[in-house]
Amino acid sequence: MFGKNKKIKNVLIVEDDALLSQVLGKAFSAAGFDVTGLTEGINVVSTTKKIKPAAILLDLVLPGLDGFTVLKNLKSDKATASIPVIVISNLGEAADIKSVMALGAVEYFIKANTQMEKIIKFTQKIIKD
Repeated sequence: MFGKNKKIKNVLIVEDDALLSQVLGKAFSAAGFDVTGLTEGINVVSTTKKIKPAAILLDLVLPGLDGFTVLKNLKSDKATASIPVIVISNLGEAADIKSVMALGAVEYFIKANTQMEKIIKFTQKIIKD
């Protein structure tokens, strides 16, 4: 009976910087999340359909398929459109932020200006049952 209501939430972290990906992964794991990581944009939609994460943390500058295109693809597919996408990027231009919010991101964090704890707390808040 105990623990039945506490489901582990899966997050998909799409980040090409190996160190940052590792730091994010460890921090989210420590906060009780099951973490899947990708370093390229190309497999995000197929992986999302397979693992059905509760949220996606998405960098914008990725090799191959950039985060803008990935976000557009996620939001245009019925199977993935409802999954919240949190953008984490060092692109801080107002036009970039406006663009991803218009594409359907739920939040935009600038990596250099945001503490990890703030990203985790926001993620926990938006995926509560």
